[in-house]
Amino acid sequence: MADVTPSPSYLPTNESTVYDFLREFGLPAGLLPNTATSFFYYKNASFEVNLAGKCYVNFEYLVYYEPKITGLICYGVIAGLKGIQVRNYLLWFNVDAVKIDLQPSDYIFFDVGLVTKKLKVEQFETVHSCRNNGLADIMELSGEEGSYMANSSRSSIGLFVLT
Repeated sequence: MADVTPSPSYLPTNESTVYDFLREFGLPAGLLPNTATSFFYYKNASFEVNLAGKCYVNFEYLVYYEPKITGLICYGVIAGLKGIQVRNYLLWFNVDAVKIDLQPSDYIFFDVGLVTKKLKVEQFETVHSCRNNGLADIMELSGEEGSYMANSSRSSIGLFVLT
């Protein structure tokens, strides 16, 4: 049987960054925070990114990054994603996949369980600073125009609604 492993044109070098890696696969560099210390890409299309530690970044939703992020990547898609969670209201959900339409695209899609959330890609175009104690000082976006409420713990429970 023929090997059907994707063969991307990206071959990391010592000078390559994980942000270059994402761009080469048609994904915005800002999907990951600025604390990436190393990354590995394997012939079976799997990858591993190591961060300096746990991390929170506030996009339209609060995102938590574990120190190790893994998945499978091909052009415009990350599947089997492990190590990234998103908070909506008081619940945390695993981000399972990330997809972007062919370039140029205004939207990026996140698979969170059985739900797919469409967000503006512009908020992921720049690499964001990481906060290692995010919930002490990061505010949760609630409401349509952006009223904010303080958060205090990653283990809260509540209602999750994706529109």
